Amino acid sequence: MNKSNKEFLDVVGRVHEIGKSWHANSLIEHARDNKPFIAKSLKDLPAPASAEKSKSAIVVSAGPSLHKFDVLQTLKAREYQGSIVAVDGSMIKCLKNGIIPDYVLTLDPHPTRIVRWFGDHDFEKHSEEDDYFSRQDLDIEFRNDTIRENLRNIELVNKYASQIKLIICTSAPQNVRARALEAGFDCYWWNPIVDDPSQPGSMTRELFSINNLRCMNTGGTVGTAAWVFANSILKVENIGITGMDLGYHRETPIENTQTFYELNAMCDTKEQLQAMFPSFVYPSTGVTYYTDPTYYWYRNNLLGLLKQATSNTVNCSEAGILFGDGVDCMPLTQFLENYCDG
Repeated sequence: MNKSNKEFLDVVGRVHEIGKSWHANSLIEHARDNKPFIAKSLKDLPAPASAEKSKSAIVVSAGPSLHKFDVLQTLKAREYQGSIVAVDGSMIKCLKNGIIPDYVLTLDPHPTRIVRWFGDHDFEKHSEEDDYFSRQDLDIEFRNDTIRENLRNIELVNKYASQIKLIICTSAPQNVRARALEAGFDCYWWNPIVDDPSQPGSMTRELFSINNLRCMNTGGTVGTAAWVFANSILKVENIGITGMDLGYHRETPIENTQTFYELNAMCDTKEQLQAMFPSFVYPSTGVTYYTDPTYYWYRNNLLGLLKQATSNTVNCSEAGILFGDGVDCMPLTQFLENYCDG
């Protein structure tokens, strides 16, 4: 292992503790704030509404491949009848493409960013001095006219929320909870597994003590949480994962990546910074993508969870870095033909 690889893996090894430390106070605070609003939990969730919805599910994550490969138009054209499990960041794109997700997962406790996915009444205020979305936004319509598109998003969510089961984590900030209740989602609450609950001082155990809600593994990201939900809660037979790139297309400048500022701050040289963004070749296409320590950590977590899967899971993203031993990869059209059609 060369020095640059070791430095990268050292950062990967610290991602969990960095994230836990960063979110520790907000996770507990949000769980306490949300407790009075909890009416239903995962134990109250009804079974999928049809045999088709029990047979298969498509997890719609929000990576670049979701936009580049017309995933949602493919599902629409094929009149897909299985369960659609979307993450919060892909929900509005689903609605704009005429697809109403059966379930939407939300996880991130960020106090100003996540509410954007539900239509943000305070969008302009929350965008001040925060270029998180402007650096990496994949929604071109939103980028070109943010104010008008945000209002459109509010209207879309208000129109369809009552038809969607929101699988809402107790980590949700107040503004996400308020939008969910205002819009009329059918909400089912849960706790994230943050650490080993058998260990002294476990945050997971503290969260459970606040509300006695079921705890669910997330792998650190809402996309993995959506897969865990489809596999462990819905228990569908076949799961197709889409939009789960866990990395970046080569034309994306590293300055536009999610954790650029943090990585730039910890690196002393340009060479050290470049080492934080290793490349991978997607095996079935030969196309190169790159990642960062956080996404690589998410990848390792999901690969480990996939080994324990009870459902047959296939990565249909056709891009990114989610491949390796035990991971079946195929185009979405092939997944639909093999496991869903007929």
